[in-house]
Amino acid sequence: MTTLHIILSDLEVTHAVFAKISQLQKKLSADVVWYLHHHQRFFDRSYFINELATISGSLQKSTQSKLTQVEEKIKTYFPDCDVNICQEKYWSKQVNDNAGALDPRVIIRSKSGLTSADNQYISHNKSTVFILGQQKWLVDGKAIGAIDPFHEDDDENISDAKVYNFMRRWGTKAEQKEPFLLHVIHIPPLAIEYEKQIETLHKEQIYRFAKKIKCPKDLITFTRGTPEQAILTYIDDNKIDLIVLGCREHSLFDKWLNGSTISALISQQSTDMVLINTP
Repeated sequence: MTTLHIILSDLEVTHAVFAKISQLQKKLSADVVWYLHHHQRFFDRSYFINELATISGSLQKSTQSKLTQVEEKIKTYFPDCDVNICQEKYWSKQVNDNAGALDPRVIIRSKSGLTSADNQYISHNKSTVFILGQQKWLVDGKAIGAIDPFHEDDDENISDAKVYNFMRRWGTKAEQKEPFLLHVIHIPPLAIEYEKQIETLHKEQIYRFAKKIKCPKDLITFTRGTPEQAILTYIDDNKIDLIVLGCREHSLFDKWLNGSTISALISQQSTDMVLINTP
């Protein structure tokens, strides 16, 4: 059985978050395990010596009280779940030691965004990761899968095929009659005179991919623009709760040279995402 491993770094949890986790649990037929990650960076400093012991005790007492409150709140909504306390600088080792390789991780954004530990895990992602904010879903987790089968480092389009398979499992029967795969056609400014030829090339490639994975054409839709902005506009216009993307491993140089749609979308505080890793 699938287990959702939910990482909460802010020690604040809203009713909207509980509603999202309940829907994830139902859609994926999963158990849930929570991790309350609270690392006090102040304690890492070499100057933290006996003179600050009073401050240390006060901070630790306050933290423990907050952890207890959050744990009790979680247990109210999920009485049978496990709640783990993680005080290491990075939560990845504790979670990975407990989780199966195929178990999804669920990262709850703090009010200020993703923490350094969250970003460290995402940059070394080896599994499916949900990145969820504090705001509620509008349409019970309505999702769209973004595909782009033009990457030289994924000749077999494994990443996009995984996005398609996820969307097939995720959507209800009614939702699966509407387009649930999105491709952005980007026309570089210097190539605008070849706009029609480039658009035709994109659509031919997408329909070739659709035939390969046996996806009906009417389940694919197109939009225009730079990928991150076009995706965000589509999400807003169509009341999408969740954007699903395949991610491949890149070197730091690749990310710097080519940029990253995923990195741009992650920086958007209001965007809920699913990242599906391709080894």
